[in-house]
Amino acid sequence: MSHRRFVDRSGQRWEVRVRGRGDWEFRPERGNPSRPRRAEPPHWATDPFELSEQELCAIMGDAEPQERRGGAPSPFRDDDGQVGGGGDSLFSDYTPPAKPKSPFKDDR
Repeated sequence: MSHRRFVDRSGQRWEVRVRGRGDWEFRPERGNPSRPRRAEPPHWATDPFELSEQELCAIMGDAEPQERRGGAPSPFRDDDGQVGGGGDSLFSDYTPPAKPKSPFKDDR
């Protein structure tokens, strides 16, 4: 499927991707804080390159923001939302293996 990049009226960069015959997705590019959107293209347009930037802006203006993905919180993030942590394991009974002693006795 095709995709096209364009700049909206406020100067934000977007990428439009064709997901299906009646489904286009508008994704914000780097630096654009907006959420992705989905829209139904005009019935006569099959490719975003057939439209001007003004027409793409008008379609995107009517687009519905996509719902944020929800669900269960990630088991890899701690309470502060950071990945990893203080070295604590997700499994409470886990203890790291002891470091093996050197056969050359130089590990004192």
